[in-house]
Amino acid sequence: MRNKLLLVGLSLFVLSCSSDDSTEPIESTSDFLPLTDANYWDYNVESSVAEGNGSDHLYISGDVVIDSNTYKKFETENTAYGFFSNILGDNAIRKADDKILLTGSTSVDFFEDIPFSVDVADFIIFKENTTNNQVLGTLTGVFEQEYEGYPIEFNYTLTSTAKESLTAYTVDGDEYTNVKSMELKLSITAVVNVDLGGISVPVTIMPQQDVVTSTQYYAENIGVVHVSTDLGYELSDLSAYPITIPIPESADIHQEEILTTYVAE
Repeated sequence: MRNKLLLVGLSLFVLSCSSDDSTEPIESTSDFLPLTDANYWDYNVESSVAEGNGSDHLYISGDVVIDSNTYKKFETENTAYGFFSNILGDNAIRKADDKILLTGSTSVDFFEDIPFSVDVADFIIFKENTTNNQVLGTLTGVFEQEYEGYPIEFNYTLTSTAKESLTAYTVDGDEYTNVKSMELKLSITAVVNVDLGGISVPVTIMPQQDVVTSTQYYAENIGVVHVSTDLGYELSDLSAYPITIPIPESADIHQEEILTTYVAE
């Protein structure tokens, strides 16, 4: 996703993580992301930002062991344009019962010059047996970043949710059967501490809002065939405060990732 927003990682302090693990494990009867070495997926990426258009090659390079669990390592041939290829690239995936779990660090870029990444451990990005709008996983955290002399505190919530199950789904003229859609959503609040007459006053520069909403469509025996993502934010009106934070007041980016070729065995 080359929209002149940086892809540099930033350490986050994870505060809490929850999922649907309280339910009894359910055996998977299908395969919605085949995890065989050398499997690959090519995507055409179309963005509302011109420099965000391109193509991604996402592939499985082999096994990696993390905390005694064996995962498949996903990589991209080059820096990814697309949101989905970006969150899977250089990260680890494993299956547990009917769930697909993600471990690694995922970059999300919505502030120019302020990199943002979320560290996840076995975060559920897919579940085969679900109901519409069932929340699969939730991760909350906070981190501070100094920018142009201002200490900014970000509070975030990352949520994965099961959406519709479709008997047939068509994208760019290609029809797929038995498709399940999943949604990833990132919500953020940003606060800066401002010195007003020797008193530190917290000022909300960005009220809580969804800065990323992405829907992935998984086709049986293939993997993700389509991703639709909206990235954007709007800052608060800061005219009442004697501060100038050099961050664009708003951003609005729409992106489509469409599967073109693949090998999924």
